[in-house]
Amino acid sequence: QKIALDLNGTNTISLFGVQGAGKSYSIGTVMEMTLRQFQNVNYLSHPLAGVIFHYSESEDYKPEFTSMIYPNTKPDEVNKLRQGYQAQPDRVRDIVLLVPKAKVLERRQEYPNIPVVPISFASSELGIKEWKFLMGAANNSALYIKQFNNLLRSLREDITLANLENAIATTKLLSAAQKELATMRLSLAKEFINDAVELKQLLKPGRLLLVDLRDEFIEKDDALSIFVVMLNIFAAARQEDGSTFNKFIVFDEAHKYMANKSLTNVIVETIREMRHKGISLMIASQDPPSLPTEIIELSTILLAHRFNSPQWLKHIQKALIHLAHLTPEEMAGLKQGEAFFWTSKSNDPKFTHRAVKIKTRPRVTQHGGATLTAGGKK
Repeated sequence: QKIALDLNGTNTISLFGVQGAGKSYSIGTVMEMTLRQFQNVNYLSHPLAGVIFHYSESEDYKPEFTSMIYPNTKPDEVNKLRQGYQAQPDRVRDIVLLVPKAKVLERRQEYPNIPVVPISFASSELGIKEWKFLMGAANNSALYIKQFNNLLRSLREDITLANLENAIATTKLLSAAQKELATMRLSLAKEFINDAVELKQLLKPGRLLLVDLRDEFIEKDDALSIFVVMLNIFAAARQEDGSTFNKFIVFDEAHKYMANKSLTNVIVETIREMRHKGISLMIASQDPPSLPTEIIELSTILLAHRFNSPQWLKHIQKALIHLAHLTPEEMAGLKQGEAFFWTSKSNDPKFTHRAVKIKTRPRVTQHGGATLTAGGKK
């Protein structure tokens, strides 16, 4: 029996598994079929726009999905694709890499076959909430931040970098020391402001945006703030004629940057809203307890690859009663590519009543993920 994902509606997907169990492979399998039609693999009346958020404090941990510009070349997978699906390897033609401004030249050398552009936002794309996120001021109760919020409100209709800098310099609400602190906060946002370009113009159906936040100077809380701002901007993106289109957005390796509860609470609220804005979200993590229970509770689909910790399973079962039948032994016994699958909506009720063991289909595009072994091979 084959399982198909309905891309006409929206979903919130929780994806779990230890490194090497098939988690990133599953991300690629789902993402490729949201972007374009592949004969005998999927039916796609309207391509979605795709986004994958990637963050790492290490330069070595590269995003695994740049390889999607190439067809699958692995012989055993290609044979399964041809024999089991009567399908051929193929590629995603439109991928753009978004990186911090300081990393643009380095990434262009690293990925010569992919357009690389700096992450930037136009002031017109940012509301008060987004400015606060960029400045690291969200959920900050410091007195000078409260006063700065008053400045933001006073500029509500015309918030620009220049106006904010002028407001800080001329206000009587802040002391000299507080002005210095506010200016430092504003400098965090300044790096990403470019009024000549709108971020939302980069998002279009059939295109994959890879957001690569590998930067030793970007802390995990700042990374999540940037991702949330981008998510809000992408939610409002429309085509040139004003028509709407659906988006599929992935938070990859979410355990690396979703540790701040006040920020993850914003993600929870965002998930609630996104489901009404044509946006599907996938949140992938090697560490289920690092995610708030609410995120799992809001999931319409759960895909659990192999993991060995009984505590991880308990965390998931606490959020989804339909997984109560799973045992730690069953989870630990999964082979690479196998997973337990559950969904809240299906035309086959067996998938809604309990988690069912499945195996991910072969990729059409090239998979870039692999686990480094002790011998140095992947």
